[in-house]
Amino acid sequence: MNTNARRIAMGVVSAAAIATTGWSLYAVARHYDAPKGIAGAAVAVFDGIAYMCLHLASEASAEGRSAFGARLTALLMAAVSVYLNITHADLINGGIPASVFFAVPTLGLLAVSEMSWSGPRAKVRAERGERPFRLPLFGGWAWALAPRLAGRTVKSRAIHHIENGAPPPAPKTTADRYSAQDVLRRKFAEMDPADAVRIAHDAQPDMPPTELASLLIAYGVAVDAVQVALVLGSRPAEHEVHRDDAPAHQHVNALPPVDLQGAIEEAASLLGADAKARDIADHLREQRRLIVGEPYIRTALSRASKKPQDGGQDEPARDPGNGGYA
Repeated sequence: MNTNARRIAMGVVSAAAIATTGWSLYAVARHYDAPKGIAGAAVAVFDGIAYMCLHLASEASAEGRSAFGARLTALLMAAVSVYLNITHADLINGGIPASVFFAVPTLGLLAVSEMSWSGPRAKVRAERGERPFRLPLFGGWAWALAPRLAGRTVKSRAIHHIENGAPPPAPKTTADRYSAQDVLRRKFAEMDPADAVRIAHDAQPDMPPTELASLLIAYGVAVDAVQVALVLGSRPAEHEVHRDDAPAHQHVNALPPVDLQGAIEEAASLLGADAKARDIADHLREQRRLIVGEPYIRTALSRASKKPQDGGQDEPARDPGNGGYA
């Protein structure tokens, strides 16, 4: 049942219950020669106060305050209202059927109101970490076959709950909820993709655009190699090596460094064929200060396995007539 239907049903039940019990209270007041206005106010005095006290009890529970006073007042007002309903039944000589007819609507309205507000109260208490005692679910057969044992078990659990209580669950820290990669993915998701490309390029300046795009995709930045090249201007990095014994105007290009693909293949070769992606990632982080995700490592290893291998052909046989000894 959705919220609107529940509210409509609750309104219909409340109006019917108040009308039934209100008429009974009005008749009792008129029997004792109360003016019509006072007799009408009796309905609000008894049923209205009890209904309002239940609402105040719900608000108190939701705010973490004690609802004992409001619930006790609601119970007392409902008891007085039921007593007057029974008195009305006696005045008209209606007996037990009339007493039930006049009193049950008040009790039913209060019970339905209590149950409808208990859900939000329980939800708020659970959010605060409170764990009230609940009866264990043994089932009907357990109570029928071993009522004394079931009763003693419930009592012992209740005593343990009262003496020790249920400690609220410890709040989870950010480190428990998220890994480092999750935090970085969320940070990069809020960043301009161009800024993310530049940051990644600063961290791995020798990485080509294709591998840089793959690395950024692993952290949640959806870019391709062309977009990375456009952001970086597609200018290859220049490396200069200056020698003390060489003239100042001379420089030579440095040997190209090992790219990320080569670093992964090198680590896999050093660690052996049984090395896992996690072991390779740890090796790259410790030896080369590279942070590489395991999915990318597996992709690089798959790409390396598809490379053509050296044929391992035998060395051509030498002509014994050339280079031989006479």
